[in-house]
Amino acid sequence: MASRAVGCTLLCVLLDVALSTVLYLHGSDSSILREELLHFNILDSLLDLWGAALLRLALLLGACLGVFWNREEGPRRVAAVTPAVVLVCLTASTYTLAKLLLLLELRPLAQQPWALGLLCWTFASCLGLLLLWKLLGKVPEAPRGHSGRSDSSDTEKLVKSECEGESGPAEGPEETPPNSGATLGRLLAYSRKDAGLLSVAGLFLLISAVCEVFIPFYYGRAIGSIVSTQSMEQLAQPVLLVAALAVASSVSMGVRGGSFMLAFARLNLRIRNQLYRVLMRQEISFFDENHTGEPEPGGCPPWTRLTCAPVSPAGDVLSRLTSDTTQVSDLISQNINIFMRNVIKAAGNFAFMCGMSWKLTLVTVMGFPFISFVSKIYGDYYKVGRRLRRRRTLQRGFASRPSSSNRQKLTKEVQSTLAEANKVAEETISSMRTVRSFANEAGEAESYLSKLLLMFRLNRKQALAYACYAWFSSLAQLGMEVAVIYYGGHLVISNQMRSGDLIAFILYVLELAECLESVASVYTGLMQGVGAAEKVFEYLDREPGRPPGGAEAPDTCAGLVEFRDVTFAYPSRPGSDILQVAAPAPSSHCGFVCLLIWAPVLVLQGVSFTLRPGEVTALVGPSGGGKSSCVSLLENFYQPQRGLVLLDGKPVHTLRHDYLHSKVALVSQEPVLFARTVEENIAYGLSGAPAAAVREAAVKANAHKFISELPRGYQTSVGEKGTHLSGGQKQRVAIARALVRDPRVLILDEATSALDAESEHMVQQALSSITQECTVLVVAHRLSTVEKAHNIVVLERGRVAEQGPHSRLMASGGLYSKLVQRQLLAME
Repeated sequence: MASRAVGCTLLCVLLDVALSTVLYLHGSDSSILREELLHFNILDSLLDLWGAALLRLALLLGACLGVFWNREEGPRRVAAVTPAVVLVCLTASTYTLAKLLLLLELRPLAQQPWALGLLCWTFASCLGLLLLWKLLGKVPEAPRGHSGRSDSSDTEKLVKSECEGESGPAEGPEETPPNSGATLGRLLAYSRKDAGLLSVAGLFLLISAVCEVFIPFYYGRAIGSIVSTQSMEQLAQPVLLVAALAVASSVSMGVRGGSFMLAFARLNLRIRNQLYRVLMRQEISFFDENHTGEPEPGGCPPWTRLTCAPVSPAGDVLSRLTSDTTQVSDLISQNINIFMRNVIKAAGNFAFMCGMSWKLTLVTVMGFPFISFVSKIYGDYYKVGRRLRRRRTLQRGFASRPSSSNRQKLTKEVQSTLAEANKVAEETISSMRTVRSFANEAGEAESYLSKLLLMFRLNRKQALAYACYAWFSSLAQLGMEVAVIYYGGHLVISNQMRSGDLIAFILYVLELAECLESVASVYTGLMQGVGAAEKVFEYLDREPGRPPGGAEAPDTCAGLVEFRDVTFAYPSRPGSDILQVAAPAPSSHCGFVCLLIWAPVLVLQGVSFTLRPGEVTALVGPSGGGKSSCVSLLENFYQPQRGLVLLDGKPVHTLRHDYLHSKVALVSQEPVLFARTVEENIAYGLSGAPAAAVREAAVKANAHKFISELPRGYQTSVGEKGTHLSGGQKQRVAIARALVRDPRVLILDEATSALDAESEHMVQQALSSITQECTVLVVAHRLSTVEKAHNIVVLERGRVAEQGPHSRLMASGGLYSKLVQRQLLAME
């Protein structure tokens, strides 16, 4: 491939030089070269255009040599200097147009066929130079030699084999960065339901733009009539036309703006609603990872943890749902409106300018490519930002050294830092009691300020880039206006243009410059919106790592629960023991720089026990023994790496999601209430639950009395996260929420820990009355809760240390007996 590209480039560049030489020498008249070397005159000499051909030869020869001799780094270096080559091509093209105007001052082009041919060929060759340069920059890199890379190669194979060992080989093409045009097109596709409204907006946008295009023309006519005829009758007609066009444009502008705003408000509604629904379908480990900021090594099996340098930090779910979706609709709705209007106006203005004087139009357009080039560079910087290199030092002396840079999008960086700041603020404000109790207000303020300062540094980059861009754009616009006035005055003096047309032309130039400036400004705004949209679409396109449930929904449920040889490790927790050390090398499979392969942290190892209907089973053991993990597996929040969790002989992951959670109810250690009424919290998840059932569940949970004493009874709002209730009251409402479902399996995860002795006793009496109807699993430390259980399962370091009734475990003198003795001593 490289040899073919180099050969094609050499053939083209030799053809370019040969044809340029023939056109310059008028065939084979070498005296022209000798004459112009001695007496060069920029007004009529073509030696400079022939020199441009030699410059193109030098550039492409250098690129060909670089690619041919260094096939590994050559194409990358050629691609890196593409913006400089684009600038060279723009300069050469502009100089060619200026040369054309200079030659026209001497004699018509019909009398200069050789010069016309060389001008056209030079202009076309500039485009050819750019195409050939991009061709060389896209030559695939040659594979590196084996020497010096055996360790990295072994690491790559090791990582790939680990990732493919359980999930199979990678399928599909390698993931590519999102394309701005595709993202914008996808946003517009979401607006298909508003096609009628957008059609109305587009129609009035067209009317408004066309009216504004005609206004400068009639302004020129009016000023021309004042200068030439000095007649009020001839002045009245263009003035009335300008007034009519202005009114029509204003009315159309209002309809157009309102229609676009309404259409994209509906777009925001659809995207936000769909994103929320997608988030609700994600697996629990997704929220664990995004809450803790753990990286997501795509494709790596959950029991093989990799120490990786992530491509980008985990985004904040809440920020994407709120600020990113709002930014998408606001920026896109405003900027697409302005963009389309200015594009139509620019096309109309350009058409009128060409009709008035194509020569003066040629002078005008000379500056546009440079302005567009700078806008593109600025837009790319605004979106892409600088390359980042991360260096992380690991324990035991192992250091990570990324072997390649990852391009981070500047807009995404700003959004991510804003999300981190919002996360700190939300966490602090929602936990203000804890912050105040530890007198850490100043510490939280410093933490929030550090996030804001990080965002400020990114904003400072944006401000500096915009200052440079605005300076160059203003300078180019002023230079273009001066050139138009000077050359336009020359055309009027030489009777090649009317004075009124010159005035109208200047107005069109100002309008065109304003349109292009707006388009450039809109481009950067669109990049902001597209950057936010890409973050939103990352979640919209995300499929759950595993479905929330299966399809089975048996007619009956006895409540028999079995744990059979269950081994489990959390997907979001890194390992603790190194299995194998490998040299750092980038893994194309999972997109991370993988250094060490870690053993999994197994929170459960070969756990087996049974929960029988009508019995109370207690899970006890030291903290971190795996008690809450058993609860999570029974709730099907996760799936074990080995073994099965069964409900009536069926694996819980095969049961339908709503069916499982209608039969299995959970009361957690820290009850979560929503900012709704007490009745709505008890009936949460049950559509149309009767009030009598809600009250009956509250009575069983010993909550009816305090609820009745609330200002509005069951219709009283509990506040955000239940802040209007005490800890014990929240726990009893949570117990009532579980009991109202009439579950077959009831899980109490430290459910009575916040109750006083009397309330706990009454709740225990209520619970004992339903144990004959369902299976109860209690996770607790209190002896009063555990000793009455039919079976006690003692977990230690993820294994079942012993199990049996209270009396037998006390007699055996094992771990359970020691835990009880410690508790009794602590009470004394």
